[in-house]
Amino acid sequence: MKKKFNLYCGLLIVAIVFGVGLHMFKMGYQMYQGGKAGYNMAKKEKQMGVDRDPMEVVGKIYKMAPVEMMPKGEYLMGFNSGDSIVNLKTGEKMPMMTVMGIVMPENGINRMGVLQGISYLNLILVIVFFVAFIKLVISVNKGRIFEKSTETQLAWGGWSVFAMYLMGWVAQLYNYFVNVQEFEFEAYDLTIMQMPDIALLYSAFGMLLFGQIFKIGRKMKEEQELTI
Repeated sequence: MKKKFNLYCGLLIVAIVFGVGLHMFKMGYQMYQGGKAGYNMAKKEKQMGVDRDPMEVVGKIYKMAPVEMMPKGEYLMGFNSGDSIVNLKTGEKMPMMTVMGIVMPENGINRMGVLQGISYLNLILVIVFFVAFIKLVISVNKGRIFEKSTETQLAWGGWSVFAMYLMGWVAQLYNYFVNVQEFEFEAYDLTIMQMPDIALLYSAFGMLLFGQIFKIGRKMKEEQELTI
């Protein structure tokens, strides 16, 4: 039975590491592409004799504003918001509806510091979850199942995952309200399209529920021992 438990725990860790690793690879690749483009641009400017302050580029990066938007009613129905894209395979120029993008205002609000801070908090929560999960696996393998330590680890794991879900909403809402304060587009309404993964919420309450089940089991075991 313990072999299956360890197998499932191992698969869960692999799945989590794969998901986090995939996300980090995606971010790393985007940063690499952005750095490469910036390097090529700086190289061309240097050849042309343009002397640009490197901190100016960093400042622009920090002013980047992720926006999520939907075309306003008349533009959506007519599918004519003025945007278009060319299909290189056929040469056809097609109307395009933009729903997500990154804008770079000249004097935009520096929001990246706050969003990075939220990312660091999420990293701490991930570490808390892994520590609680590993302690739980060790306890079960040692036969310490119906003990307070098991309930504690499940509680730490559940609340850390719940906090990750909340931090996702904090980041989304902060970015949205800053966008509302800073932007108003003629053909688009600002909206929230990407939301925190609801699976985090299910996982959080699932772990907290299992913690209560183990607590009930421990109390029943204690009552049986007192009766005997």
